[in-house]
Amino acid sequence: MTYEQPNEINVSSPAAETLIGRRQALCSLAGIATAVAGIGLIGIGTARADETSVATPASGAQTVTAEDVVRSAEEERDLAMVRALVPEGLDVGNWAIERVHAPRLGAVAVVMRTPEGKPFQIDLLRRDDAVPGVATTRHFSLFVSNSGKGDTATDEYQARGAKVLAHQISHRELSGAPAPMLLSFAERSNRFPFGAFGVLG
Repeated sequence: MTYEQPNEINVSSPAAETLIGRRQALCSLAGIATAVAGIGLIGIGTARADETSVATPASGAQTVTAEDVVRSAEEERDLAMVRALVPEGLDVGNWAIERVHAPRLGAVAVVMRTPEGKPFQIDLLRRDDAVPGVATTRHFSLFVSNSGKGDTATDEYQARGAKVLAHQISHRELSGAPAPMLLSFAERSNRFPFGAFGVLG
């Protein structure tokens, strides 16, 4: 028994283009039919062309945008720089570092405790000799955050703690620790005039 070999199709001919177009259309229809049948088999329900499936927060799905990813990466980088500058367990003598916060509103908040155990907040900002803090380093000015407007007296032990912290930060600056980009005191005040800078409860 012999089989006839089909004649080669000239793909440049109009008949061949029509034949290929019909095959593609049939394959597409078969794929759509299979997908619809599969949806029905697994119990999702009937698919309608005018309905769009959108993940909502109620379904537990979370939408992450490219901006969220970039922002998260920047926050992680800034926090890593802060931890290199003020690592956990940094020796501050009789004072103690309780927590070092990630940069927020142009500053780094460092929660410390006095030798008596009283918590206080130091704001680490970019150095600006026009508005000096209670202590300075090559790149930074340290301010005791006491919710004042510049007319509140600074607790002596808190000011000493800020100076001890500045001394340790200076050593880390000399060793090449990266410096996070922060605002100066004046820049922060202008940019966030009603900012809530305190992190203590």
